[in-house]
Amino acid sequence: MSSRTLKQDVHADTQATWQRLLERIPYARHLGLEIQYSGTRVQVHLPYRDALIGNIMLPALHGGAIGGLIEITARVAAQSRDAQARRPRILDCNVDYLRSARARSTYAAAEIVRQGRRTTLVHVSCWQDRANSPVAHGRVQLLFETAPNGKIREEQ
Repeated sequence: MSSRTLKQDVHADTQATWQRLLERIPYARHLGLEIQYSGTRVQVHLPYRDALIGNIMLPALHGGAIGGLIEITARVAAQSRDAQARRPRILDCNVDYLRSARARSTYAAAEIVRQGRRTTLVHVSCWQDRANSPVAHGRVQLLFETAPNGKIREEQ
């Protein structure tokens, strides 16, 4: 008899699914993004590296690294919930930079606000030390392709 619970198995499956999706994105591999499970949610971890510094005077992470973390987290969250495993395209991405992201590891978690047949709206929060003290928030709208007749297009 295994000491793992059903809940632990579900969390492990979710984490593995997200990791597989993340590994298919070249920029995610470049940033070194990793999937972690914390409490009740899956989160994306951006490990600190000197190459990610944008402002050497503070030092602070480059806004593009934070923006990429938000975009990729939203894509992986939406794609992990899509039954057809389609790859979404970005329709719109708005990032609010709330404070400087210091030279340390950064985390992101996504919340699906609305998921329809063709579009998904995702809210992403990024933090470093505490989740209740975010460095940035993002709102990402994604488009899933459908065939011209309205049916879901199969991936090739």
